[in-house]
Parts: sequence; structure tokens; C-alpha cells
Amino acid sequence: MSLPPSNAGVVAPGKELLRGCLGAAAVAAVLLVVAVLPAEYGIDPSGAGKALGLTRLHSAAAPAAVPVKTAATPAANAAKGSTVSAPGEVRAITIAAKQSVAYRADTQEITLAPGKGVEVKTHLAKGAALMFSWKTTKGEVLNHDFHGEPVNAKGDEFESFILEDDVSHSSGVLIAPFTGVHGWYWKNLNDEPVTVVLQASGFYSDIFKK
Repeated sequence: MSLPPSNAGVVAPGKELLRGCLGAAAVAAVLLVVAVLPAEYGIDPSGAGKALGLTRLHSAAAPAAVPVKTAATPAANAAKGSTVSAPGEVRAITIAAKQSVAYRADTQEITLAPGKGVEVKTHLAKGAALMFSWKTTKGEVLNHDFHGEPVNAKGDEFESFILEDDVSHSSGVLIAPFTGVHGWYWKNLNDEPVTVVLQASGFYSDIFKK
């Protein structure tokens, strides 16, 4: 009875060992191209990573870009504008302008004959501010139109800012949207004369009855 060789089934031949190492390296290379590169680095040379959904893993894991903050000048901040608002309020449009005309304040008494209208006007440059308050001396009601018209206005070229009927007083503020003549018109529908006391202030160049 003959015995098998003592090393049979224990040690693989040299060629078989080399073949196994090469096979393992090939599998690792395939996994690297198909799975690791698409999932970890977003690199998908074969297109298999996209087909298998592995590139989405890289996109989900990628950190969001952090914006770079730069120092802004006051002028830049003014151009960008603020978004702050008070609780429970909808923010209004900001209208502000540096004033070039000297500040002034005036009080005038204007008497309107029965059935007649009277205008009092100011000259305002674009962006100039005008604030006012008026009332009738005995609480009589009038029709009131606070309005403006641009320089060299033609015909009915004007804009009413506050238009109201049957009021005995009113107040408001205006940042002039255009250069021109801005002011008040009252119409007395009473059978008796009515006196209006007007208080105006702001950055207008003059005030006159028209």
C-alpha cells in the first residue's frame, strides 16, 4: 500500500498563489472604480456608480458651501437695504433722503369763502421732506386734497397723496417723489366762511397761497 506525498493539499503551488493574488487585486480595482470612487469622491469614470446610485451618496455627504463674508461699507449696506421689521408687522418701503434745503416751519390761517376752494403750495425738490397738520377753527368739515405736480406740469398732470371728504382736520408727511409744487387744496361746501389753521414744517423753499 503506497502513501500519498507528504505535502499534498497543504501548500499551493507558486503559480496558483500568484494567480490568486492577481485575482484579488483585480477585484479590488473593480470595487475601487465602481463603488469607492463614486461614493467617496464623486468620481465615476465607468458610469456604474451613477447607475447604482452611489454618486448620490457623495452629493448628500458633501458639506454646503460657506459664503465668504466681506467687510461692507456704509454705502454698500444702504444699497443692499435692511430686512428688519417689528414683531407682527409687514415691513414698509424705506424712503429716506439727505436734505439740502434749510429746515423751516410755518403757521398760516386761510379763510375759505362759502362754496370756494383755496390752494396753499410749497416748492419741494425730489427727496425733500414736508410734514403738516391742519384743522378748521370751529370744527367745520371740508374736502381736502394733499397733492403735488411736477415742474412744467401740463394740464391735469398731478398726483393726489391724501384725498378725503368731509374732514375738519388732517395731518401727514411726504418725501417728494419728484421736483415740483406740493401742497393742499380745500373746498368749502358750507354756507359760511371757514378758517383753516395750517402748520407746516420741513425742507421746502417757500410757501404761498395760490
